Amino acid sequence: MTADASITAGSIIDDLGGTGAVAKALSCADSTVSSWRARGVIPGPNWAGIVALAAEQGRSEITFEVLARLGARRLSEARA
Repeated sequence: MTADASITAGSIIDDLGGTGAVAKALSCADSTVSSWRARGVIPGPNWAGIVALAAEQGRSEITFEVLARLGARRLSEARA
């Protein structure tokens, strides 16, 4: 996984097992993870949990760098 335009918060969530699985792993509500998907960004305070979950699942391509680039891309789009 690279931080190209095809990578979204939703695709990362899906790659990690979906909304319910991510919510359970991060001890948050399904609606919280759904809001990340809808907004297109995973908030920075949750990146460590996402990266740890990815590592547990052997998804080493989901990194802090990928999450940061996704966040930067979304911010850039919002400002355009």
